[in-house]
Amino acid sequence: MQEHLKTNILNFKWPNSAPTIYLTSEDIEGSHPIHKSKFSRQIKEVFPDADLSNKDQIFTTFTTEIPDAPSIKLNLVDGRELRIYKQFLKHQLRNYFKSKDYIVVKNFVGDVQVWMPSKKGNTADYNLYYKFSFKIQFAKLTDLPELIVSYDGTSKVLTTSVKDIEDSELIKRCVYGQKTFNYQMDLDTEEKQEFHNAIQFDQAFPIFNLPLARALNIPIEEPVRPINKYQKYVALINNFATNYLFTEDFKAIFPFKTYAFIDVPLNRINHIDPQVGLLEFGKDQYGNKKTHLVPKLAMNNLNPYKRPNNQNIKFFFVYHTSHKEAIKTFYNNLKTGVTADKKYFKGIEAYVNIKASTSKEHFIEFTNESDPIPEIVEKLESLTFDHDNVRYAAFYLSPFDKFTPNPEDRDIYIQIKELFLNEGIVTQVVDYEKMVVNIENQYNFQFTLQNMALAIHAKLGGAPWKLAVTDKKELVIGVGAFTNQGENRRYIASAFSFQNNGLFRKFEYFDQSETDLLAGSICKAIRDFTSVAEADKVVIHFYKEMSYEELKPIIRGMHTLGLKIPLYILNINKTEAEDIIAYDLNWGKKLMPVSGTYIRISENQFLLFNNARYPNSQRYADTDGYPFPIKIKVSSPDEDAFEDADVVLELLTQVYQFSRLYWKSLRQQNVPITIKYPEMVAQIAPRFNNGVPDDAKDALWFL
Repeated sequence: MQEHLKTNILNFKWPNSAPTIYLTSEDIEGSHPIHKSKFSRQIKEVFPDADLSNKDQIFTTFTTEIPDAPSIKLNLVDGRELRIYKQFLKHQLRNYFKSKDYIVVKNFVGDVQVWMPSKKGNTADYNLYYKFSFKIQFAKLTDLPELIVSYDGTSKVLTTSVKDIEDSELIKRCVYGQKTFNYQMDLDTEEKQEFHNAIQFDQAFPIFNLPLARALNIPIEEPVRPINKYQKYVALINNFATNYLFTEDFKAIFPFKTYAFIDVPLNRINHIDPQVGLLEFGKDQYGNKKTHLVPKLAMNNLNPYKRPNNQNIKFFFVYHTSHKEAIKTFYNNLKTGVTADKKYFKGIEAYVNIKASTSKEHFIEFTNESDPIPEIVEKLESLTFDHDNVRYAAFYLSPFDKFTPNPEDRDIYIQIKELFLNEGIVTQVVDYEKMVVNIENQYNFQFTLQNMALAIHAKLGGAPWKLAVTDKKELVIGVGAFTNQGENRRYIASAFSFQNNGLFRKFEYFDQSETDLLAGSICKAIRDFTSVAEADKVVIHFYKEMSYEELKPIIRGMHTLGLKIPLYILNINKTEAEDIIAYDLNWGKKLMPVSGTYIRISENQFLLFNNARYPNSQRYADTDGYPFPIKIKVSSPDEDAFEDADVVLELLTQVYQFSRLYWKSLRQQNVPITIKYPEMVAQIAPRFNNGVPDDAKDALWFL
């Protein structure tokens, strides 16, 4: 079936006459700053007596006339003045929606975001708002200006004001009039102090957050996630555009070419051959190589590519006294399978092709639910393990789930993971409450056990599958990050170096500020790889746009090693790209484009769709998910890096392949493991008391 891809972009016309704006060197009432990066030749000419080289900014009232002040008619061919025109349009956007009494803020990348009150979903405790953002760009996909309209989710604004809340430390962001502010902001400038002093607390309303909601006894509903995000997203932006943008008032600011979101230009669309994502599993009894595209289907019939190296595997349990009886049922399901027909899970031994038994002498029972560590340590010290001959895995039955309000309860699993990792033992958490519910629903439980068996197999050193297509000698290094919101601190993990077949090598992790250590670990990975094999290229998958300061020591290190192989940097947005998307109108109402579709959205920047929808597939299960595309920017410090026209396709193909190597779940991921795995390490490892043991830095214990 021929695809029909639309995107969330509206074309509007260039103005018949460019606007004239008024300038001043002083910050006057109603003025807006123009940063020095936008100082064009025309701006410098209208300030002949001023030395603008010493100024970081000048000011403009845009089209509001200033008596005796210089003015310029914007030249929309000049790149700097085009950026001022964009600033002017954003100013008009803000004013337009403010005049309609809507909340108008900046989103996390500085674009205009409008909060539309919901007509339903409100309660006595809060009012619900739908959030839409606007991004303005010029001739990126078309030859016209473009307005990207995106849906940013919802926010709940409490009906209780700041004045009536006792525990003020639980208050985070608030709505105040038509804007929002951070109640806990640092009062480090005179402007912030003035604003803080002027707040009327009975007119400031906190935005919902879990700790505050619990303190106020607001019922907390588990979020209902749509089965297909595309359907909700597309319906909302179409409804928003129809009701609020396709109007005569709005057309005065943005004269749309048509009242419809544009089709993706055909010359911007391409596809990665799904066969490059072919995966290799274990050989059959006759030595024949077995391959498949979809792990979920393959694992029912094929063996994993590689077993753990140790033939003797033993499981034991760490559990609260009250959960003792539940272990028997759980282990029986894990060992022998669930449901009468054993259709999807025949037991862990059959599913991941290993031999395993329980080590009952190592079971650890504790009585203190909220502080089990002292008991576990005491019992662990009395046990002996045969590490020379046996590989152990501990199943921890957690009384707490990941949504438990007390962070100390959530961190117990981290402490247990570190405790056993120091003993050379991998762990698998089992959420007790979820397990009980699943045991009652046998059909769903078998899929939970599939994922658990898969992760245990990988943690023990096995490789469930690998890439089948491995014709390149490339070193791939992933750098991911996790921000600890409680500490407001970012941690990064790196040097997940992979061979071109996707098999993992080793990792390190750092604080965000440790740029040189990060570069050093990357250079070491390059040196280790090139000492045993000649690489065609070195590719770094980075969780954000790599700065020159981060890149400089890596280039220096490669020069020191005498390496003249090309270096490529791929900035991969680990969160789904929701500011710009595309959707397929020719796939019924499901809308998600075929896996491997990629769209060039600007110079060396792409949307890549990673999912389990393959061409000519007859059926698609909702359980396979509907992930949004990821956004990828490709760059290189080497001048001739992109002389080969095929290199970009090769790099995007590599991302596509590495998204198929996730061993924690059978569900297809949209983000490659080069970003996903480091993020998982950065989330856990910094919370260890003594860091990750060196002998665990080449293992997947964090799955």
